[in-house]
Amino acid sequence: MRALVACGLIAATAILGPAYTVFSPAAPAPDQEHAFRPVSRAVFAEDRLWLLDDGGALVAMRPGAKRVERIAADGKIVEICKSRGRLLALVAVGEAQWSLQDRVHGNWVARGTAPTEGDRFAALDCAPDDGRVTIVTNRRLLDAESGQIHSVRLKQKLEPLFGIGTALATPGAVWLGQNLGEWGGGLTRISRADGRVDPVESNQSGDLCGGPLNAACDPVNGIVPAPWDASCIVAAIGLVHMMSHGRVVTVCNGRVQRLYFKPFEPQPPYGRLDDGEPASTVAFFGLARAADAVWAVGIDGLYRFDGTLPPRFRPLPKFEDRDGYSVSFDIPGIALVLTDVNQRRSLSGAVPLLVAR
Repeated sequence: MRALVACGLIAATAILGPAYTVFSPAAPAPDQEHAFRPVSRAVFAEDRLWLLDDGGALVAMRPGAKRVERIAADGKIVEICKSRGRLLALVAVGEAQWSLQDRVHGNWVARGTAPTEGDRFAALDCAPDDGRVTIVTNRRLLDAESGQIHSVRLKQKLEPLFGIGTALATPGAVWLGQNLGEWGGGLTRISRADGRVDPVESNQSGDLCGGPLNAACDPVNGIVPAPWDASCIVAAIGLVHMMSHGRVVTVCNGRVQRLYFKPFEPQPPYGRLDDGEPASTVAFFGLARAADAVWAVGIDGLYRFDGTLPPRFRPLPKFEDRDGYSVSFDIPGIALVLTDVNQRRSLSGAVPLLVAR
């Protein structure tokens, strides 16, 4: 909580009340048994929405189905992504080995294995076209391609790693975003060539939590390449810890710039924080690239960025209860799921995750 106290983001109980649960008014009310499931990753592949919770449980759901299919694996599923049009899972086989496995016709097919060497997993990225898979650990980059796994040792050990990691692999680097809840997270650039680790930050005001990107205060929940500029990436920042805090930023040739923020009511009495942003802003919890645009999901709706501002906005759709999971397939090309996984790291309640179909 230290970062948010220093930044002044914790509101008085009189403003927001003792419990600030964020979800669309159209969402089903959580029941007493499970509220919202702790989904940490959502992937859409082969006409199914695959949902992985942070305990390693995996389910599959067809858009028109009312029930989910529970998927078992020979080991604990650590992370999932979409590779060559199929679901790919990183599976921990005991404590000494990771296995990359494709889901093919209802079965798991091994693509390759790598020793863990005592490393801690950080994030996984799948290239959309060529089948290349990148695993980020606290000490290595592991690139899997054509059944071979190439390892690059990091120049500096990554820490801490107790949150949710998001990775984007580009030709020269791997970008790692971390969501550590109330402890921030930030963005890191890792060189593919030599494993050099560079934090990516910008504090224009010089204040403790000054933005537009500050690892001590800003959880990074999504990273995608910018379709309007091949030299840029786009990152989503979002945290709800009694107050809502977030923005969308770009990083172009090492320079961090704020792309967008939106005030989120009510505002606390102490006013503005940094560079014209109010104390309470919309938190963003996911990004997806679709053709020539980037979709961002905030706690109040969906935003479509195409290189011009302001982005196109639409409210969150109605969510349906599907076998205990709150999902929406109402928007063409997009699937949404509500999760309370962030509540284990902050007081966020339920937040929406976004996946491109």
